[in-house]
Amino acid sequence: MYIKWITNEEIDKIYFPVSFQGMEISSLEKINFHFGLWEKELSVQFLDELSDDVIGLSTNLRNDVFIPDDLFFEINTTEDSLSIGPVILYVVSKQFVKRLGRLKKRFKKILPFNGLIIVSSPEGINTEKKTIKGYYLQQKPNTKKSNWKEEVFPYPGAVFKRKNLPKNVNKHLYEVTGGRVFNSDFFNKWEMWKWLSPNQIVRSHIPHTTEFKSLAKINNMLKIYPSIYLKPKSGSQGNGIIEIKRLDNQCQITDSKNRVTHVESGRLGSHPIIKRLLKKKKKYMIQQGVPVQHDSRNVDFRIYMQKDETKQWKCTGFIGRFAKPGSITTNLHHIDYILPGKKALQKLFSQDQHDLELIEQKIVNVCIDACQTLDQHGCYGDLAIDFILTSDSHVWILEMNKRYGYKSFPIIKDLALYGKIIRNPFLYASALAGFIINK
Repeated sequence: MYIKWITNEEIDKIYFPVSFQGMEISSLEKINFHFGLWEKELSVQFLDELSDDVIGLSTNLRNDVFIPDDLFFEINTTEDSLSIGPVILYVVSKQFVKRLGRLKKRFKKILPFNGLIIVSSPEGINTEKKTIKGYYLQQKPNTKKSNWKEEVFPYPGAVFKRKNLPKNVNKHLYEVTGGRVFNSDFFNKWEMWKWLSPNQIVRSHIPHTTEFKSLAKINNMLKIYPSIYLKPKSGSQGNGIIEIKRLDNQCQITDSKNRVTHVESGRLGSHPIIKRLLKKKKKYMIQQGVPVQHDSRNVDFRIYMQKDETKQWKCTGFIGRFAKPGSITTNLHHIDYILPGKKALQKLFSQDQHDLELIEQKIVNVCIDACQTLDQHGCYGDLAIDFILTSDSHVWILEMNKRYGYKSFPIIKDLALYGKIIRNPFLYASALAGFIINK
């Protein structure tokens, strides 16, 4: 439905086309009108001149709320209320708001999309007035072109966070929306371990991890595993990761820039890297090494687990990442090449098609279990999970990324997958807000 502002002396009125007269709300003199979290009781009137896809509002309401009249909205009705929407707040960084041109290209992947998507940074959220200062894509009349327009909006029906919020603002939005904030909390690698490890099934698929508290912790882990990783509890892109391998009476240390050094096992604490990390041990953790190599390259996978309008976890797609020879990480700086997930499985395993399908289903099932376990700690709906497959097809989950980048897609040239990954979170946000958008 489109909104049309009716200019007359009447106030607090909603005007329906005559085609609405068969609906349950048509017998009411007044209804509760909702737009996002904004609501008001309005008197009902029917107008012959309104087309079937237009709802009229008395122009005095413009002083209370901004509702774009160039967007098409879905409607939901109950016995005494009518909602138009969905109204979704998309939280990005302040720096990203300054680069809306790039975001516009991304939004083309989710359009056509009925409803309002508000793009704003944490600084645009006014908790006192319960308003959002942000932008929406204003449609140009009689054209497919659109421009960003800045406005002050009411609170949304749901929030999709790509940027963390101050704790007080996050708590406030979570409470006023009734928990309809996904990516409700931004957990780090250590919190992921603490949240997932109590689930014994999931625990068998995440490498043994402990906090880095002392040199003794490193030595104890090296007695159990031939290789370990020292990882920052927070961080991305493989920054700060150190690999330590046990080699007879020596330890081989590889830093995040793939520089290799050796030290006697008994003198590990004298190594400059270890000495430096001991000073900031609270920020690091120690993880069991589970690298898998193919032709001297470390290989891992990334699977995109998302919720859509069904509110259920699904696999949108996955890719295999082959690192440059000698690299201990598979971030974009150290990737040799990327393959679609199925082709990567074919390259690594010699099984027939049926067996490869069983491996793929096993991967998806493990990741669904992990995602559902994560749901016990907040509201999530969009995760890129990095995992490793051993030669016997055991799945090891390494990371669950909430704010993953989209730079891999130009490399693999899978625009269909890219479009799904961009669109699904907004379908989920719409469902959270009470609206089901057709794909």
